[in-house]
Amino acid sequence: MTVPPLPTIHNRNTGVTWGLMPQMHQYVEETDPVKTMVMNPVVGWEHRRKYMTGTPAGTEMVAGYPCDVVEYREAGKDAVAYRVWTSQSLAFTVKTVSYATNGNATMALRNIKEGPQDDALFSIPAGYSKVGPGAKGADSSAGQTEKEKPSPAASGNIVFILDASGSMWGQVEGTAKIAIAKEVLTGLVEELPDDAVVGLVAYGHRRKGDCDDVEELIPLGLLNKKKTIAKIQALSPKGKTPISRSVRLTAERLKNLKEETTIVLVTDGKETCDPDPCGLVKGLKASAIKFVMNVIGFDVTGDEREQLECMATAGDGQYYTAGNAGEFMSAAREVVEKSTPPYGVLKVSASKNGKPFNTFVTITDQESGKRWTPASTSGETGTAEIRLAPGTYQAELKDSGVSGGRAPMVHLKEIVIVAGETVERTADFSDGTLVIATLLNGKTILKNWSNYPRNGTRVVNLPEGTYTVIVISKKQKLNFDNVMVAGGSRETITASFPINP
Repeated sequence: MTVPPLPTIHNRNTGVTWGLMPQMHQYVEETDPVKTMVMNPVVGWEHRRKYMTGTPAGTEMVAGYPCDVVEYREAGKDAVAYRVWTSQSLAFTVKTVSYATNGNATMALRNIKEGPQDDALFSIPAGYSKVGPGAKGADSSAGQTEKEKPSPAASGNIVFILDASGSMWGQVEGTAKIAIAKEVLTGLVEELPDDAVVGLVAYGHRRKGDCDDVEELIPLGLLNKKKTIAKIQALSPKGKTPISRSVRLTAERLKNLKEETTIVLVTDGKETCDPDPCGLVKGLKASAIKFVMNVIGFDVTGDEREQLECMATAGDGQYYTAGNAGEFMSAAREVVEKSTPPYGVLKVSASKNGKPFNTFVTITDQESGKRWTPASTSGETGTAEIRLAPGTYQAELKDSGVSGGRAPMVHLKEIVIVAGETVERTADFSDGTLVIATLLNGKTILKNWSNYPRNGTRVVNLPEGTYTVIVISKKQKLNFDNVMVAGGSRETITASFPINP
């Protein structure tokens, strides 16, 4: 594999990577190594090797430098996943080979020059503007970074339709389009929140010349990152481009859903099986199926673009042109961010008697009255983080481990959620203390059978709540109703005998 000529600047101290696009005087900025797999394989591949086991494999000469060789394997597997040559004098990786089922990829440094370098090499050139999510369109000063946005909320359903037709073996700047698509989509899936709702459809990956080669690889549901990535990586382009049939299959799965779903079609060409994919999308929208159609045209011609733009417009979505790896990555991330509404985070911390407490968190939307239980606090940390659309909410947490009456409950009211912000609330289920004192003719009952030592009192630790207390002395009984015990408080009641008739 030849790395696409996308000049890359990486600051190993800050972790920021800039991918430059000289033709357009633009750049992409990224801080997450998972998302930089294509434009910065040095960092991306290093990140993947963190989860593997390295084994020394001798020394070899590479580019005139003596290198230590290490082989990396995934846990439980014998096959070598990566082979890495690290220069002994430079203390830097000068060559890496990635071994994959669909072909090996080699990354090697050439024309290595040691010595002082011009600082301008590590700055964004003057006149370049930032593109992709978070870009403001203005020229950026060298060294500027923007605060990383939070991960997308999982409130929007997303179905990816991936072109795996034979033409995806075509190359863009020396790299197969399917290899770029796999890298970008893998990084995209890894950055999605664990509670995202995602589906995956592919076409042209099993048989040549078959217009019915369309398959739902992952039904729309709670994201399983490992399974989804495995399906993406296993694709091997073979056949035709039945775009209409893939869209029809996807829409069929969505017709009974009340929530809107974002369909993201990634293709390198136009329909090759059915005559009018744009008309199909118009018809599906008219049928009241709730979806938005976004299209990423990867290395397409002007004629192909016209058809794909029509589909995106008919689907109330947007068309994105991607001519290289960097543009494809920016487009894919922007589509995902636009498909998920803005959100804020409610962080709830629950404790009981000074220790983290595990319990369910029930949320109520004050405006709509909708009530649901999206999470529970961790037994290890006592916390839960819940993504919510902007609005005002209430939360209820219950100590369901208490028996013999109504379980203690903490009500958190007027929780105002603002997009991009985190609201923190606490729920304390600590016990309160109830002291019951007994008197006979104004004096302490020293022979009180129910306490030790015999000082005429009974001390009870109780969960927060309202209680009825009954005290009996011989044939006389005293009732104390509506005794309120608050967490961490100490309440006292006094039972005086005899009771005057």
